[in-house]
Amino acid sequence: MSRTTRSRTTARAAALGALVIALAAGCGGQADENDEGITQGAGSGSSASDGGGDTAASDGGGSSEDAGSDASGSEDAAALPADADLAASQLPVPAEEAVGIAVQTAGGGETVSVSIDHDDDRGWVWEIEVALDGQEHDLDIDATTGKVLEHDEEDDKVEDPVVDVTAPMTPQEAIDLAVQERDGRVSGWDLDSDDGAIRYQLDIESSDGEDDVEVVVDVSSGEVRVED
Repeated sequence: MSRTTRSRTTARAAALGALVIALAAGCGGQADENDEGITQGAGSGSSASDGGGDTAASDGGGSSEDAGSDASGSEDAAALPADADLAASQLPVPAEEAVGIAVQTAGGGETVSVSIDHDDDRGWVWEIEVALDGQEHDLDIDATTGKVLEHDEEDDKVEDPVVDVTAPMTPQEAIDLAVQERDGRVSGWDLDSDDGAIRYQLDIESSDGEDDVEVVVDVSSGEVRVED
């Protein structure tokens, strides 16, 4: 073989060797990239399932269900029994709230009388009289729910004094004074006026077999008297 032929053969072998090395290097790099892509893909899938999927399902959905159950968990107020003692029991709708409902329903005005009593058909009922612009508004309000059961209007210029269940004497203060004078169950009371004097009249059922009585308490002086 001539020197020229050997040189060409050697050059071809060297070129072929370089090509093989280059191809091997290229395949190795692509394999590494594929491995990295697979690793990254696996990591992304883990994040989606661990973070987005589980968190959204457990935190978001659970909170909504809890909020819904809390919102629907309220219960209606329980009505007092017919034989409740108002000296020891609190009506679900107290006097001040009932007066507010009455005045709002009437469209304003001044309260001139308030009473609470038990009705066999309707339960505990507030009866409130409101004077407004030459009209008298008589309202019956459910003492358990606050619902207006009846509202009557008539032209009548009411000149009775305005009464207030918050001052100078509250119903509870009047009850406390009354039961000190005569022991028994307080079954109802009125707040109105007589000859300009504002007073509470409390119905007390005797606990010792005596006749039921009415106890009158003057809101200004605190004077108490029993009317058999």
